[in-house]
Amino acid sequence: MAGRLPAEGKPWGAGEEPAALLPHFFRAPRGAPALIAGIPRPTIVSRWAALDAGVIVIAIGRRVYGLGAIALGIVELSFGGFAEAWFPVPAALPAYHLLLYAGSGLLILGGLAVNLPRVAGLGAALLALLFAAGLLALQLPNALADPATWVGWQGVAESLAMALGGVVAAAAAGGPGTTRADGVLRAARRAFGLCLLVFGISHFVYARFTAALVPSWLPPSQLFWAYATGACQFAAGLAMLSGIQARLAAILLTIMYGLFGLLVHLPAVIAAPSSHMAWAENCINLILTGAAWSLADSLSRARRG
Repeated sequence: MAGRLPAEGKPWGAGEEPAALLPHFFRAPRGAPALIAGIPRPTIVSRWAALDAGVIVIAIGRRVYGLGAIALGIVELSFGGFAEAWFPVPAALPAYHLLLYAGSGLLILGGLAVNLPRVAGLGAALLALLFAAGLLALQLPNALADPATWVGWQGVAESLAMALGGVVAAAAAGGPGTTRADGVLRAARRAFGLCLLVFGISHFVYARFTAALVPSWLPPSQLFWAYATGACQFAAGLAMLSGIQARLAAILLTIMYGLFGLLVHLPAVIAAPSSHMAWAENCINLILTGAAWSLADSLSRARRG
C-alpha cells in the first residue's frame, strides 16, 4: 500500500518496488531503485535522512506556483478583465475580451500542467512566457515612458519575478545537475535577486503606503514592519546575487511571502470581496510565494548534488 512504513530488519528491494513504500506525490529519479536496493529498512528518522540525501525530491514550490496561476486565471475570468497589477491592458483595446479569454485560459492550462509531472516543464515554460509577454509588452514600456516614477519599475520587477518562477520550475523539471539546467538556474537566481532589490527599495520609497497595509494590531508599529520587510527583501536580493546563504534567504523569503498572504492579502479580500485588485493581489502573492519556494527547492537540490 502506498505510504506504508517498512518494518525494520529487511532490506529495501527484496522482492518489492521501493516506490511502493512511498506516498504517491514522491517521485524517485531514474535509477533510484538500484541506489536504495539492499539498504536495511531503517527507523523513520534514518529513512528520511536517506530521502534528504537526494534519493527523492519533493517539488512543492512548483505546485504552489501553478496553483497561483490557476487562481489568477479564474479571477480574471470572473471579473471580466485584466488586473493592472500584472497585465495593464487598456479595456478599449480591440479584441480585449478575446485576449482576456486566451490569457486566462493559458494561465489555467499552464497552472494545471505544472502540477502534472509529465508536462510540468512545459507548463512552467508556458507560464514564464505568458508573464514575460506582459513584462515586455506592457510593464517595461510603461516604466520607460516615465522612468523617474519608481512604481513603474516595481511593476517590471514583479512581472519578471513571476516569469522567473516559471523559468526555475521548468529548468528543475528538466533535470537539475546538467550544465545547461544549472546555468539557467544560476542566471534565474541572480535575476530574481535584482527583483528583490527593487521590492526592498519600494518599501522605503512608498513606506507610508506599505505601512497602511500592515495590520494595525501588529507591534511595534506599522511603519516598522514596512521598513523591516523592505530590508529583508533587499538582504535576500543580495544573498541571491552573491550566492552567500542563498538557500536560507529563499526559504525565509517563502515564509515571509506566505505571511504576507495571511496577514495582508487575505484580510483585504475579506474586507472587500468585490474588489478585483484584492483578489488579483492574493493570486500574485501566491505566485511569488511559489516562485521563491521553487528557487529554494532548486538550491536544495544543488546543495545535495
